[in-house]
Amino acid sequence: MTWKEQVERNWRRVSWPGQEAVALTIGVALEAFDNQSQLRLAGPPGKRDSFSLSYGEYGVRVGVWRMLELFDEYGVKASFSVSGRLAQDWPEAVAAVADAGHDIVGHGWVNDLFLNEADADAERDVITRTLDAIEQATGRRPVGWASPANSSSDRTKQTLVDAGITWSGDDAADDVPYVEKVGDGRLAILPKANLSSNDLIHWVLPANGPEVFRAGFLDTFATGHAEGLAGRPGWADMVLHCHMAGRPAFIPTLRACLDAARKHERVWWTTKDSLAAWTLEQEFNR
Repeated sequence: MTWKEQVERNWRRVSWPGQEAVALTIGVALEAFDNQSQLRLAGPPGKRDSFSLSYGEYGVRVGVWRMLELFDEYGVKASFSVSGRLAQDWPEAVAAVADAGHDIVGHGWVNDLFLNEADADAERDVITRTLDAIEQATGRRPVGWASPANSSSDRTKQTLVDAGITWSGDDAADDVPYVEKVGDGRLAILPKANLSSNDLIHWVLPANGPEVFRAGFLDTFATGHAEGLAGRPGWADMVLHCHMAGRPAFIPTLRACLDAARKHERVWWTTKDSLAAWTLEQEFNR
């Protein structure tokens, strides 16, 4: 078998509604923290940091409202990953996101408590409490889950299926979604197609400017779109945090990304709930 035949044999192929070339989703984190947010200027990890916590709180006090207005202006829907405690403490904000038509995704109780550091009972409790708090705030229970810092354990998938979750974002092993059998159930896996277009990775952690995010997203989108036109539909996703991307300095970058994507035809502008539902319906297996 030639290498070209190997490529054709091993490249996973999916298809999008209307034979679109590329799917485009927007993930937005609306997070609460116990001790510190992702911005840490002093002190060891895990120690309570009042300034870092205030940086995170910006997301629910300011950032989320700026982003809701921008998404409404562009007529796009996003998938908001929400901490359970934020839904408990700020139910009006989470309800506003849901009322605007965006997905609400379970995102752990707080974003600095990791599932793979908990035992089975504690992990189940975190998932259940998070889903309960979001349902209490919005009137609907999430069907998607993204663990804080992707911190799933070996048992998380089964716990999610038992809790009624239909898709998980805790994976980075592919470019496009697939269905995984979990016990007697099924789970759509939406891999991290956003590692090159995550405001946390490209702005806060390495201390790069927003233009690095722009380049990562536009390059990913362009590659996926070109491959889709050639018969291998792709997926481009961006991840934004309300306490980061919701600040004035990032809005021009977000506008530039959305403007560039809107110039292309054959783009499926969708949400992760809808992408997962399509994946399950089409049985995209690995």
